[in-house]
Amino acid sequence: MKDIFEKNWAYRIMVILSLCILLVYTYLTNEETFLNYISGKFILDTRLIWQIGIFALLSLVLFYLLESALDYKSQNEVLKEYLRRIQSELDAERDSLKDLKSISGEKIIKLGSFIVTISDMAKELNSVLETAPLLKAILRKTSGLLYSERCAIFTVSKDKKSLHFVDAIGYDKDKLSHLDLSCDEKSGMLGISAGEGKFYSRAILYDDYNRRPILENDKIKLQFCQPIIYGTDVLALICVGQADEGLSDEYVIRILSTMANFGAVALTNTKLVEKIKDQSIRDGLTGLYNHQYFQQRLDEMLSEAISDRQPLGFIMIDLDHFKKLNDTYGHQMGDVCLRKLAHLLKTKAKKDDIIARYGGEEFVCVLSGLNLEGAAKLADEIRDDFKNTVLEFEDVETASTLSAGVSAYQPEKKKGMKKNALIRAADKALYEAKEKGRDGVVIAREI
Repeated sequence: MKDIFEKNWAYRIMVILSLCILLVYTYLTNEETFLNYISGKFILDTRLIWQIGIFALLSLVLFYLLESALDYKSQNEVLKEYLRRIQSELDAERDSLKDLKSISGEKIIKLGSFIVTISDMAKELNSVLETAPLLKAILRKTSGLLYSERCAIFTVSKDKKSLHFVDAIGYDKDKLSHLDLSCDEKSGMLGISAGEGKFYSRAILYDDYNRRPILENDKIKLQFCQPIIYGTDVLALICVGQADEGLSDEYVIRILSTMANFGAVALTNTKLVEKIKDQSIRDGLTGLYNHQYFQQRLDEMLSEAISDRQPLGFIMIDLDHFKKLNDTYGHQMGDVCLRKLAHLLKTKAKKDDIIARYGGEEFVCVLSGLNLEGAAKLADEIRDDFKNTVLEFEDVETASTLSAGVSAYQPEKKKGMKKNALIRAADKALYEAKEKGRDGVVIAREI
């Protein structure tokens, strides 16, 4: 208001002067004076006082109306100036946006591609419930986002000491699968990234004079390493051999961090699903596969063996006098006996073999690539080792024996074979071993 008053001071002076002239004119034209001397007395003329009061009141009203008109005019001018300033700023912003679109068009396109890819990945991850396919999906998406022709992904072992190859793009997969990679400086940048659970780039290590020698231990040519971490556990490692030259390090880091966050949650989910699935196909006491899963896998393995013309060995095992062991020492000692035999069978099995609890005190072994003689030799080793195994529970020690029947699919003798025939042949041989006094191995005669 002060600014407005100072700006319009001339109008106010003109109003005040006009009112003063009007008051003087009224006084001069009045026949009576303000104070008259009549008959020896001074008489106050109140008419003039009323005239002055009315003029003063009219002056205030007029001044107020003029003040309001001037304020309105001034405020209107201020508002117009403000609107002009806002319009000017909007025009400047509009010009800036046009410049931004022309300059950053390619970046906006890449950002759009990034969002679409992340959205696609989220949908894909929801449908992947196994670890290996999930890791391969992460690898493909990383390669696509970074426009990289060389990427690889590894998992970290349970003991956190070594790395295992899963898949790669642009690398020799066979070579990577045979590398001995540890989670330390001995495996270069790849190793320390997994060991420390931190993102590393070649530039970061090279700029650190004390850590630069680590790069000399690289077994794979890499530019970036990003661990996938859930909580404090390093689950896997995303490795990038090269990224698009137009991408900044900040952009690459953001992409890899996003992929790692997606991967951490997804991997945890797949591991939970796999754990539940594994529990559904395993025997609760021994940890071996259960009867249902054994039947399913035997079908698959026998079909593969017939197709590839490879032998398939089969052993059926039964504990001797198991009921007597339970009656004498209690069922808890019987549980110890079952777990000991299960552990022994696990140590004797190869990676592709299937060891299962057939039911009660019976066990079966499906042995890939093993012929009849080889399966019989293994069965006898198991029998001998178990005979010398000490069974102990609450300071009570004892021992037990087993009997085994052996059969096999032999491609040189038969083109094909039914699953039930393989089981029935081993079962008959097992019964014969029992009849011969137990603690023995019998090979099936007719297969």
